[in-house]
Amino acid sequence: MSGAARRGSVMVQSPCPLCEEENPVTHRRLLRSSLVVLATTTLSLGLLSPAMADPGIPEPTELSKRLGEGSNATRVAPEDEAPGNLAPGTKVPYVPFDVNYERITEVDKEESTANLQKVASLPAASTPGMATRSNLAFKGDYVYQGSYNGLAVYDVSNPEEPKVVREVICPGYQGDLSIAGDLLFFSVDQPRNGNECGAPSVPASSPDAWEGIRIYDISDQENPQYVNAVKTRCGSHTHTLVPNKDDANKVYLYNGSYDTSTSAAYCKNPHEQIEIIEVELDDPSTAAIAKEVKLWDAENPALTAADRPNGGANTSVTTGCHDLTAYPEKGLLAAACMGDGLLLDISDPLNPAVTERVRDENYAFWHTAQFNNAATSVIFQDELGGGSSATCVPGTPQYRGANAIFDLAGNDLTLKSYYKIPRRQATTENCVGHEGNIVQVDGKDVLVQAWYQGGASLIDFSNTSKPKEIGYFDRGPISNTSLVTGGYWAVYSHNGYLYGSEIARGLDVFKLVGDEFADANRHRQDVRNPATQQVISWPWKTAPQVSGELETLEATPASTTAGQGAEITVTAPAGTFGKGEYVEIWSTGDDAEAIVNGQAAADGSIQLSFQQADDVAPGTVSYVVRGDTKLDAKLYGFSVEVEGVATTTTLKASSTKQTYGTSSITLTATVAAEGEIDGTVTFKDGSTVIAKGVQVQDGTATIKLPADTRAGTRSLTAEFVPSGTQLLGSSSAATKVTVAKVASKVSRKFTSTIKTSTKPKVSVTVTAGNVTPTGDVTVRIGSKSLTGSLVKGKVSVTFPKLKKGTYTVRVFYPGTGNIGSSKSTNATLKVVK
Repeated sequence: MSGAARRGSVMVQSPCPLCEEENPVTHRRLLRSSLVVLATTTLSLGLLSPAMADPGIPEPTELSKRLGEGSNATRVAPEDEAPGNLAPGTKVPYVPFDVNYERITEVDKEESTANLQKVASLPAASTPGMATRSNLAFKGDYVYQGSYNGLAVYDVSNPEEPKVVREVICPGYQGDLSIAGDLLFFSVDQPRNGNECGAPSVPASSPDAWEGIRIYDISDQENPQYVNAVKTRCGSHTHTLVPNKDDANKVYLYNGSYDTSTSAAYCKNPHEQIEIIEVELDDPSTAAIAKEVKLWDAENPALTAADRPNGGANTSVTTGCHDLTAYPEKGLLAAACMGDGLLLDISDPLNPAVTERVRDENYAFWHTAQFNNAATSVIFQDELGGGSSATCVPGTPQYRGANAIFDLAGNDLTLKSYYKIPRRQATTENCVGHEGNIVQVDGKDVLVQAWYQGGASLIDFSNTSKPKEIGYFDRGPISNTSLVTGGYWAVYSHNGYLYGSEIARGLDVFKLVGDEFADANRHRQDVRNPATQQVISWPWKTAPQVSGELETLEATPASTTAGQGAEITVTAPAGTFGKGEYVEIWSTGDDAEAIVNGQAAADGSIQLSFQQADDVAPGTVSYVVRGDTKLDAKLYGFSVEVEGVATTTTLKASSTKQTYGTSSITLTATVAAEGEIDGTVTFKDGSTVIAKGVQVQDGTATIKLPADTRAGTRSLTAEFVPSGTQLLGSSSAATKVTVAKVASKVSRKFTSTIKTSTKPKVSVTVTAGNVTPTGDVTVRIGSKSLTGSLVKGKVSVTFPKLKKGTYTVRVFYPGTGNIGSSKSTNATLKVVK
């Protein structure tokens, strides 16, 4: 790579794969001589630079009505707009004028919604060498602004105090930019007498005419060096960078051009193609056209004048493509090609294939496109009037010069609605949709878009059938007496700010305000190119995955008291994180969540404070600190010891004795602690719970010792269970009580005289206070004995027949663990013949 070239000149002549002797198919575009003369004149006079992005675009017939009666009114009459109306032909809804909006009449007066705040401006005077400021590209802390006269470099390390660090004067419109590695690419769509920066403009018919893509080395970002150039057949109106997924050192530039002429030396009809330029990042001298791709053929012809429907817009005849928006990770490209909208499969970047074609009778010029993040919808933009006409006025329908919003399913595009800013503008303000990008908001589809002097518009198109403006920034006209072209060429959301390239006024920086834009304000992307979309992700929303020990950060205080909600401050020293890097503290565990975040200082240090929740349980509480740059690859940790408030619990019994089956003992647990006591008490007999969840009231919890407490010496305890996290639990010492067995009494009933032919039967009843005895009883008649089991305290025992005689009857109940034993008195049984 040659880095010896001085700024503003070229030391390496570009290869010329399309010189006449190498390629007999010579194409050429029409020289916009009037624009060149006007740009040169205004530059020499120090006036505002004119901007006509596409002066060759025809104006549809309805533009003749834009200066009609009432156009200068500050408000739109309600009868002029009917919300809910459908556009003719396509029969889809469109966004009407806001009849309550009163346009800005004062020159340069600024107006915005509360969610879009301008924080900095660098006026045109700060870059006096630039003319017709155009597109932007971003890398690190730098913004590059193209223009019709070269490019400007801005240091935005502090976006709210941007600085101009370089102007590179190298004429040739229109300055579409992209960046890959240490290279910056610049589109030139104006015939020059060679590729040197000082080469004058020449007619398109000149065989010496050069136009195409300039390549700059920006390894020193503040000092771009012009190192090579690639000539293209019809110039380079725009280009789109597409990476090579198999080779990080190689990229492709899809080149868009369309302005053909029968008198041009190279750019003659039919053009109807794009070029693919292959660039090796470590050797840009080898950059060359690798392939020319025809997008139309006999079976699928480009739109002609004969294809315009009656009553529709005066749609431009398709001779090529204006903008090519690539979404490489999705393998998609949306091509805005004058009279046609195309969808391409670019999964094989050197072999793009058209998969869908759409047209719209309400469209004048298919200009650019944008996918939503999920690639389930596409917005195409119609640059009615070429960017130099007043089309945001009554008399120009809201479905003309509007965004066409399509649903995308597979390869099928379905038109759902039109969006045009609902804020009418002055007839001296050029206004139509232009360049923008997706705002990095999770859960919504939001586009920020430039509308020339219509300002910057925030568009929520999550519902593709009902797009709406959710914010805007606008200025009054540059002039109230004549149409002076200016306004935003492009507005992009990048690394927490919006940057607006103002054709006539310079560069503006905005901040999105409100919680709904927190994700966008935090999102970071090192390189951002206007026509190359990358999948937007928010990796900081996923809880950190910790492995191994973490480097510890200092936290104060190191310990807190549970329930008292202390403020914890964590400090990371200089060099821990990057300048401005978002840093976040996370809790740990299965329910881990983000607690607080902030941005590191210029030296990489940060101090974050948060209020520790008062419901954190006592113990060691661990936290994780993570920066957005390295994420889980470098985590930090700290812990806080949460100390609970000690409690004491005592247990007292109203008596030391109780009989089984009765409940005469009252147990009272007393809980003492500093502060209010909230919790319950669990009473235990040894390890057996006898009562649980007994609420503490006024420091005590009381129960009766249950009547079914087993007989014997019992060891009773009380355990305090706090309801919150402030108090610690505690247990009482054991309290001994004795539970006596309940006394039993045996009674029996039998027939005292029976015959030898009758079996003697004895009925036994055992009682024991309030307890129903269980177990066995033994009945003896003489020397014989039988055992029976009590059922509800009763049992009947039948003996075999006895011989004649006199017998003694006795009953014995041995008792149980809780019931005492007893026996009956002796009784006599007489057996006779």
